[in-house]
Amino acid sequence: MLKLMIIDDEDIIRNAIAQSIDYSSLGYEVTATARNGMEAFDMICDNCPDVIITDIKMPVLDGLELIERVSKLDSGIKYIILSGYGEFEFAKKAMKFGVQHFLLKPTNRQELTRALEEIRQSHDEQQRQMQIQQEQILSKVRFPMQQCFLIEALEQQQPWADIYQKYDRLLAFSGKCRHICICTPVEDSFLPFFLRDTVGILNKYRLVLQFPIICVNRSVVFIFSMESLATREKLKSIIRQLSYPRQQVSPDVMFQYYATPFELFSSLIKLTSQYSQIRCMDASFKLYPVRNNFTAPWKVLELGLAIKNARSNMQITELLQRVFNGSMPVEEAKNLAIELFLTIHESDTGTTTEYACNFFGKLYSCTTIEAISELLGLTLTETGFRSGPQEAGTKDYIRLLKIYVKSHLDAENLSLKWIAENYLFISVGYLSKQFVKETGERFSDYLNRTRMEEAEKLMGLYNKDNIACIAKNVGFGTNPHYFSQVFKRYTGCTPSEYYTKIRKI
Repeated sequence: MLKLMIIDDEDIIRNAIAQSIDYSSLGYEVTATARNGMEAFDMICDNCPDVIITDIKMPVLDGLELIERVSKLDSGIKYIILSGYGEFEFAKKAMKFGVQHFLLKPTNRQELTRALEEIRQSHDEQQRQMQIQQEQILSKVRFPMQQCFLIEALEQQQPWADIYQKYDRLLAFSGKCRHICICTPVEDSFLPFFLRDTVGILNKYRLVLQFPIICVNRSVVFIFSMESLATREKLKSIIRQLSYPRQQVSPDVMFQYYATPFELFSSLIKLTSQYSQIRCMDASFKLYPVRNNFTAPWKVLELGLAIKNARSNMQITELLQRVFNGSMPVEEAKNLAIELFLTIHESDTGTTTEYACNFFGKLYSCTTIEAISELLGLTLTETGFRSGPQEAGTKDYIRLLKIYVKSHLDAENLSLKWIAENYLFISVGYLSKQFVKETGERFSDYLNRTRMEEAEKLMGLYNKDNIACIAKNVGFGTNPHYFSQVFKRYTGCTPSEYYTKIRKI
């Protein structure tokens, strides 16, 4: 559902718009209504709507001023502007902010429905394109992540269920991971030929591999989905008939079925964990060792803990440079970066797929060890995730948010969504809930209160001629009138009245 906000200073019109259409059937949910631009702006900071229906002429902050201010917070919000006949030309000024839908009052239900449908279709197409991009990125890192999954699962430095859940978030183990086919013995001398031939047989029967082929102790393990028992018997017969020069014995073929992917991988790990030489095959039929010295889980956990406890960004950089050195192959460095990224963010339930895909995409454009180390260092330091001596987890996010707000009070683009997506890299919905839970107030109330407290300090230092400059310094840009309205709401008097009051003391 797209979140919809309706803004109009006339109660009758606002309520009529809210009740005139079955919004849910169009894919919308009316999450908020507001009486004026000031009230709406605070709600937008907290609720992050996808679409806004707004009047032009409103007290305190009119429709265009609201759109101009909100566009600095979130350029992705779509607008439907309602205007009177004489305001229509004036409303077109909003086109510079990307507004495409203008409706004359009184609002026609069919025109409003059409505008909402167009916005919905455009949004769906954008989401589809974004999903395609994410799938392309995840397809590039799927094999390395699958390797990391096997490494951690085999070492089991953490509970098995936790390891499975961590990787399932991004790998999304398919429900089709139900069948294991084990071929044994397969001699190393003809292993490459056996792998190519068997994959060709599976392709012939349209059986799609759901996980890399695993080679362990002269056995080959295939994971796929198979609906037909007759097909299983055909496969067993055909694979048994494969023969190669100097082959001493034909491989036997066994099938095992599991109710869930979790059970399948649990069995697979138990089956393979007793062996030291384990390899898995990528799409180009190249075999990679699963166990190695660079990405041993205990080393990753140790490094992750050291980074979380680092007291400065420089210390994080030094730790990464110590590990990512010239003796490490580039592909192994990428695997270690993926494993480290997932380990550090595994408890961050608000971490978004978009953020992970953005990191993976940048990672696979790196061609040197130095570039990988630099990217990872930048990613870890800019998120400010580390706990150090402070509290970790959710409380650390709130602490970092407050530090950022106080350091950037002059920025007009301060909103919960902007901070979540551009600084903390977690979902805004998660951050919003946690902020209210931890602080007992809405983010917009905290932000306005902090800005007004700073404004009061500045007024105590500078004279009355500096009101416009003070407004700019606490995030109100070139709109001192709006600043005055917010200031009065929080202090009970206008800035001019406040100056008069403090000068009498």
